Amino acid sequence: MPRVAADPQQTLVGPDHCPGGNPVTIKAWRIEKDWQEPFVATLKDRGASAQVVGAALGKVDDALTASGKSAAEHFGDPRSYAAGVDISGSVDGRVSRIRAILLAVAGLIGLFLTLWGFTGMVRDGVDKIAGMPPVLPFVVGLVLVVGSAIADTLLGRHADVFQTPAGETEAPGALALVLNRLAPWIIVALTLIGMLLIWIKES
Repeated sequence: MPRVAADPQQTLVGPDHCPGGNPVTIKAWRIEKDWQEPFVATLKDRGASAQVVGAALGKVDDALTASGKSAAEHFGDPRSYAAGVDISGSVDGRVSRIRAILLAVAGLIGLFLTLWGFTGMVRDGVDKIAGMPPVLPFVVGLVLVVGSAIADTLLGRHADVFQTPAGETEAPGALALVLNRLAPWIIVALTLIGMLLIWIKES
């Protein structure tokens, strides 16, 4: 069983509970259990690594030590506060950016295929470059464009280029808003505009 150290902020974990049999000193957070548990659970649900969870707990603990307030008084609802904690330094934060980039690339490829196929359909119904029916690249491209946008929306913060800083509900700045929320749908809009321009030109 853990033994309380002389310092009330530390707990000594005995050899039976530690890798290698050596006792390790760990921090005992001054955070109410009923606030800490949903806070940590929400961070993990967002994909935060153990290091990020520990760092977030450390910041909460320091703030409570300085203010003398309870976690609920100082930070409010634990789930709402955890939803705004920056997890960009974690492995999962980097994975989130990779997902966003891959979805954007898929959307751009889809835009190209859609307009390529649509051009052949509007002209004479025969693709003169690859010898395939123009409807094929059109349909594949459209699925990529729309599918990427829908996937990005459903993944939410799990497919963001910019992660949300602590205490905020959305990453700051117009660029963050565009890249995190609007970019896939901008590609959809550009695809539709491109189709309209091609139709006007070829009509």
